Amino acid sequence: MNTNKYAVSIILPCYNVSQYIERAIDSILIQDFKDYEIIIINDGSTDNLLQKCDDLGYTEKGYIKILSFKNQGLSQARNEGLKIAQGEYVYFFDPDDYINQGMLSKVYLKAKEGNYDAVHFGFQTIYEDQGGIHYDKAESPYVYQTNDEIIHNYLPRFLGITQDNINSFVDLNHLWSSKEFSGVWRFLYKRSVLIDNKILFPKGIKLIEDKLFNARFFCYAKTIALMDDVLYNYVIKEKGLLTSSLNNVKGLVEDKIIGIEQRAILRNLYLKEKNIDIFSYYIGTIVFSALELIMRLSDISFFSSRKELKRYMNMEDVRVGIKEIDVSHLPLKLRLPIVMLKYRLTYLLLGGMRVLKMIGLKVNI
Repeated sequence: MNTNKYAVSIILPCYNVSQYIERAIDSILIQDFKDYEIIIINDGSTDNLLQKCDDLGYTEKGYIKILSFKNQGLSQARNEGLKIAQGEYVYFFDPDDYINQGMLSKVYLKAKEGNYDAVHFGFQTIYEDQGGIHYDKAESPYVYQTNDEIIHNYLPRFLGITQDNINSFVDLNHLWSSKEFSGVWRFLYKRSVLIDNKILFPKGIKLIEDKLFNARFFCYAKTIALMDDVLYNYVIKEKGLLTSSLNNVKGLVEDKIIGIEQRAILRNLYLKEKNIDIFSYYIGTIVFSALELIMRLSDISFFSSRKELKRYMNMEDVRVGIKEIDVSHLPLKLRLPIVMLKYRLTYLLLGGMRVLKMIGLKVNI
């Protein structure tokens, strides 16, 4: 039985964020809503995070809990916070970001309005290295009233490129923009749904842990309310630089493989719990990932690139995805390379991509 001591438990997984923690916590403390607890999980930080928390007086506040663990990664840090949470609702908050004034009261009141299992709200991205340029992302107000509606109409927006996305293809920009950012900080979750269904973040996953967590939650949620309020500030500190070194490409291949494996686990969950096959919800992601890998791998030696590409292409779900995807609605420049994959001309495509780049032609799919 779940007992609630607070309205909201706010969980902050922290690793070497001493320079940001004050801004994050202050954005909570200035809220007009006060029925919350703050759970700071120190995930083996090597900076002065704990000293900073002590200097700021956080250790003296009864509603702020600070727990320290050896470094286990973001997912497990969040799980540790969830274990001790006592709120009716749970909010996962990244400590290098911050929330807007009135966020907690607006989102909690919305949740209570219909006793919703989750509330989904808007955010803005702030690029600190570009003078604070930001982009607003807000939802149109809507309430998903049934689990069936959530699974068929909401889940596909988060899981990947669907067959329906391919069928209604306009251009690549439209394709990418049709996908929702899966950050868990966009949601307020009812804790009982998480606890009753043993929903946790997958350990050891670095890139799509939020996507996987939300997909598990959607399997059991009965109602989700969408708000058009922009309430969260997602801070990008610097633009990452991609290189074509073998180590980076190996990491990319590994990430893609893990993504396929984790989606397969989700697929089995939905088949078991709901008798619904969600493969078509991410079939496009499988195939477009193959094209992305071919483009990236064409920058390194043919022997190394062939070896790495083989790891991905030999996966059962990749073979099935390439075979089953319908590309008749795609333009020729996208349809042709996928047809080559269907006819197992993968290495010819890889070699052709290398030649095009060697003679200076721009390759952009």
